[in-house]
Amino acid sequence: MAGNVPVTQSLNDIYPEDALEGQRKRWSNLLSSFKDAYGRPAEFVSRSPGRVNLIGEHIDYSLYEVIPMAVTADVLLAVAVSPANGSPTVRIANVQSDKFATRSFTIGQDGEVDIDPTSHEWTNYFKSGLRGATELLKKHGVSGIGQLNMDILADGTVPAGGGLSSSAAFVCASALAVMRAHGQETVDKKELVELAVVSERAVGVNSGGMDQAASVFSQ
Repeated sequence: MAGNVPVTQSLNDIYPEDALEGQRKRWSNLLSSFKDAYGRPAEFVSRSPGRVNLIGEHIDYSLYEVIPMAVTADVLLAVAVSPANGSPTVRIANVQSDKFATRSFTIGQDGEVDIDPTSHEWTNYFKSGLRGATELLKKHGVSGIGQLNMDILADGTVPAGGGLSSSAAFVCASALAVMRAHGQETVDKKELVELAVVSERAVGVNSGGMDQAASVFSQ
């Protein structure tokens, strides 16, 4: 359904009843781990689910019809922001720190970041979402781009390489996080999908848009 990406304060609006107990523990761990890592509470959490494809695999980019749907597994990004006194810095960590190393990088004055598509680096997906969100913010005339520090802690239950579009979920959640960090509480679903499709190509993924659309538009 078209419209804006939903915003909620209740996990009941996100997950089915049989998943709530486990998700409450997971979210609680994410938020407490964020505070332990950065010494302050997260201000918000962006989320984007993975997807399963019921009919039609690898044919969406040839303009054939497909029937995908979102799944409970998702990517969560807990975020806090602060004004940058110098070069804006992103610090990003993962609850699975043994698999995904903590990183930090600076953002250019115009919101630009360098992405090496030949490097298999997990934070490239956040960078690609950041890059796409920055372009959309510019399009909307938002001020303050490239003037914020961001602290981020990620938690994903979409298995990498499992055919459930973990990369699309990560890019969509990343773009949402950047938009919200810049004060955008209403994000158009169609615009989010379009920027995510283009953004993911920066890491060498040639997507037709099915993965992103399923993640964003599914109810």
